[in-house]
Amino acid sequence: MSLTYALLLLLLALGGVVVRKTYYALPAHELKRKAESHDHVAVQLYRAVAYGSSLRSLLWLYIGFTSAASLILLARLLPVWAGLLIVGPLLWAAFSWLPASRTTRLGTRLTLLVTPPIVWLLNYLHPPLSRSAKVIQNRAKDAHTGLFERGDLLALIEQQQQQLDNRLSDEELEIVKRALSFSEYSVGDLLTPRKKVKTLKPSDTIGPILINELHKSGGGYALVREKPKAEILGSVAFSQLDLHSTGTVAGVMNTTVYYLHEMDSLSDALHAFFVTNHPVFVVVNGFEEYVGIVTIQSILKLLMGHVPGDDFDQYANPVAVAARHSKPAESAEPEKPDETPEEVVE
Repeated sequence: MSLTYALLLLLLALGGVVVRKTYYALPAHELKRKAESHDHVAVQLYRAVAYGSSLRSLLWLYIGFTSAASLILLARLLPVWAGLLIVGPLLWAAFSWLPASRTTRLGTRLTLLVTPPIVWLLNYLHPPLSRSAKVIQNRAKDAHTGLFERGDLLALIEQQQQQLDNRLSDEELEIVKRALSFSEYSVGDLLTPRKKVKTLKPSDTIGPILINELHKSGGGYALVREKPKAEILGSVAFSQLDLHSTGTVAGVMNTTVYYLHEMDSLSDALHAFFVTNHPVFVVVNGFEEYVGIVTIQSILKLLMGHVPGDDFDQYANPVAVAARHSKPAESAEPEKPDETPEEVVE
């Protein structure tokens, strides 16, 4: 009879491990989100998980008591070799295989079955269990993230991209990856080379032929100078020109010229853009030679993969700006969501 009790206690201990695994299969904040979305299983599980460290303490006390009691009984009833044959595989299953395995329907049903009595117990035991858990946490070291350098974080993001229940878009994850790699680049890595930058003279006449040449060049800006090796006098943004533009380059060019070094970091470049509020910088090398240009658009494209937003450009028109966000009035008020379980405040 005592052997039956010992084996029963071992099964109860295994059941406690299964219940604990089911409760913490998802992080508490994700379980709460599912509960707020009226997921029936999550609503029931979160009733217990909301107690936080008190639930952990209760489950570990239960698992520890049942497993220790069963081991003591087995040690009294069986030879050492027989006890090891029984206890060894059970300990492996309880503390190695079960925690690493996926949750099952049977485990979920068992957890839902025992949740009401667990919640009832925690309603009374929460204060002492919570205080004990806080004492232990204060003496224990802070949990380590497992991340040591940027490569570890990039690997985590790549793992997140492959996760089946991932709700972060590929665009969001790519932006994070690009931001982490941002410091690896310099202005020289991003500049438009000198040979690809269109050069104009101040006296050039603006017309269809010139505008067509500018757009064929594929860049967003042209530099203005009297001669190929003369001082740079300003810049012209292609977006300011259309088929109706007239006059000379001198009449439309921006005469302000700012410079960056090709070895400057992109953080330095962003700082320069924010300080000057100028969209294009001339890039020079260590010999003060002009080697290309860099624009705020090129930095944003590197950082975000694209310049966010659509093709809307009527920012000077308040009617057009307001119309972008106008929505038809709702015929009826949305239904209020059902109440979700309140989280226990520790």
